[in-house]
Amino acid sequence: MIQILPIISWEDIVEQSFFEKLKNIEWQAIFLSLVKSKQGQNLSVIQALFAIRQYGLFLFLIQKYPYARMVPNQEIDAVLHAHKANIHQFEKDCQNLFTVVLKHFPEFGVRGEAERLEWQLAFAQTQELFELNFGHGTMGSSAAACCEILLSFT
Repeated sequence: MIQILPIISWEDIVEQSFFEKLKNIEWQAIFLSLVKSKQGQNLSVIQALFAIRQYGLFLFLIQKYPYARMVPNQEIDAVLHAHKANIHQFEKDCQNLFTVVLKHFPEFGVRGEAERLEWQLAFAQTQELFELNFGHGTMGSSAAACCEILLSFT
């Protein structure tokens, strides 16, 4: 079954000042990394565009809820890794968006039952924030990535 998704611009759903900052990210390099990956991503053009859209919304939620624990889905995490491939540019983009750098904590949710439950709760809360801010289904339906993304205030 093919899922039909409305194409809505970031400009229509995020604050204008944040949208202007998003436009400064080198999206073409990230897109090419997703569709021509040597690490096995090789997303289709449509998958890559949808994942990039989700990632932009995810970044907006991080800015809007700076103290929330955020667990991305697998597509958002793939875009994050493509963005981080150029670490200098990633850090510059984070400074522009948040004035601090995002911290990526891998393997969150795999070290015991208590952490697994924390991870599931954080992912459920991330999904709720997507739905609250952007509507039902906007985060997509892929599984949670085994990581956590936080703003680094230290």
